[in-house]
Amino acid sequence: MHTTILIGVGGLLIGLFLILGVAELALLRTIRPPKQKTFAHIRLAENQYQTIIVPALGALVSGLFVSISASFFFESFSENVDEGRQIAGVLTFLAGAAVLAIMLSAVVKGVGEPKELARDPFTIRAAAEEFAADPRRSPLDPNFLTQRVDEWEKLMSTRAMNITAEKASPRLEKVLERTLAQNGFWHCVAASWRIYLAALARFPLRFCWPLVSFVMLSTGTIWYAIAGAELDFFSSWRPWFAVGVFVIPSAAIVLFYAAARGNRARLWYRVYVEALAHARDAIRDAHDADAREFSITVGRFRLSLTHRPRASSRGSAVGKRHTKARQS
Repeated sequence: MHTTILIGVGGLLIGLFLILGVAELALLRTIRPPKQKTFAHIRLAENQYQTIIVPALGALVSGLFVSISASFFFESFSENVDEGRQIAGVLTFLAGAAVLAIMLSAVVKGVGEPKELARDPFTIRAAAEEFAADPRRSPLDPNFLTQRVDEWEKLMSTRAMNITAEKASPRLEKVLERTLAQNGFWHCVAASWRIYLAALARFPLRFCWPLVSFVMLSTGTIWYAIAGAELDFFSSWRPWFAVGVFVIPSAAIVLFYAAARGNRARLWYRVYVEALAHARDAIRDAHDADAREFSITVGRFRLSLTHRPRASSRGSAVGKRHTKARQS
């Protein structure tokens, strides 16, 4: 019984990670910077998403729960059935209300707040460019954008692994930094494995499941071969071959998934390095525009004179550092 559970659950997880690894390879073409938009357009799209799309989806899902709940109540009152239908109706109704409350609370908080939108180098760059174009109408000042981009840079390696936790990983940062100067297929594969191991060391509960599935399948297979089938591993090579049929492919699948997952982080880190350099250049231009904003107040009238600085062609310190790493 125990061997069946280990082999069954471990095999299902191994199959799942094979599918996820193939999906990672299929999504490689999507690893690129998002289309550049103005900060005003970003705010408009986010407001529409938070005030229209998500409430509509919440109403749709909660309405489904309410309709199921109504069906339970109708059957319980119109037919001679047990009280379980009424309890199920109440629980289904409460589940619908809880889903609606969770979905609304997740989006209503911070609706229309520009500070909540400057959360990555792409939106920070858009906000800085908006300030440089018109400092008087921009909702975010360069000092705030500098603070936000500094905070994001500390978590850049974590974000490259698609982790939203506010936890930095110096080891993962160093591993990703070294991959900028590496080329070649097998060098990139080895680098991807090192990235995955660094992420596993920092976030074990998020990245340990491929190894857990391999251990479960291998343990169940060896246990069944020894205790269930009573194979003699010392008199013939066939028991080793029978166990290897399960263990070796599962190990290959785990390595394949780890390489695919680490490779995605490697490619996203390259995108983020370039985006961070552009964001810092845009913030520098915003600081220049802020320093050239003059105001003259005469009575009740206020005259603002703005000198538009030329677009900066200077690369940020971060961009220069990473560019040198790629060239070396």
